Amino acid sequence: MDMQTNPFSQAMIELIQQRRSFGGHPLWFRIQTGEIDREKLKIFAGQFFLQVREFPRAISAIHANCPYPDERAELAENVYEEDTGRISGCNCSHPELFIRFAESVGLSRDEVVNGQPLPGTAALINWFELVSKQRSYLEATAAMTMAAEGQVPGAFAKLARGLQSHYGLTTEQVEFWDLHEMADADHSDVGDHAVIRHADTPALQNAVQAAVEQSLSRWWDFFDGIERAIDAT
Repeated sequence: MDMQTNPFSQAMIELIQQRRSFGGHPLWFRIQTGEIDREKLKIFAGQFFLQVREFPRAISAIHANCPYPDERAELAENVYEEDTGRISGCNCSHPELFIRFAESVGLSRDEVVNGQPLPGTAALINWFELVSKQRSYLEATAAMTMAAEGQVPGAFAKLARGLQSHYGLTTEQVEFWDLHEMADADHSDVGDHAVIRHADTPALQNAVQAAVEQSLSRWWDFFDGIERAIDAT
């Protein structure tokens, strides 16, 4: 059966499109259109960094648990790029690249790396830990690559342009966002995702769908928490 006509594939596509946290959450749109005060943008930057810092560790755990050699090699490249930036040519880790953005909106390095997570941020990071180390490979990769990295293309570049237009940031300062727009493109085709190919029984499909739903909810709660903190200041 062609992957694009596979009912499970279509169900996953629709599920992710309905709850597209990146680019779909009101907070994302408010930043993209310049509606958030520059001072309050610090809250977004500080909280977003905390999950950026933990993301490579989750991918590394998934790599260790992956039974498929070809996909394990791709995950190894993903981890190497996240921690070094040497595949893309930026030549610094992605968390370090994000710090450049955070500093551009007024945070100090110390404020960034020692930031305290909001409840929604802590829950998202805990989810990374749980799903990557305690769930099956298929559930973990669905949660982390399909429901997270797969949302990036089409969202990060728009945010970068909004940051430049409304907050005066330079191309170098928004490099984190533009880099991920390109780097995560390989994970954006949900219909042809490796998880779709391997989840070939009702039990596996139910487990994958539950992991995707939970991941999407955690991301939405993450953005909700940041938006509440911004609106409360």
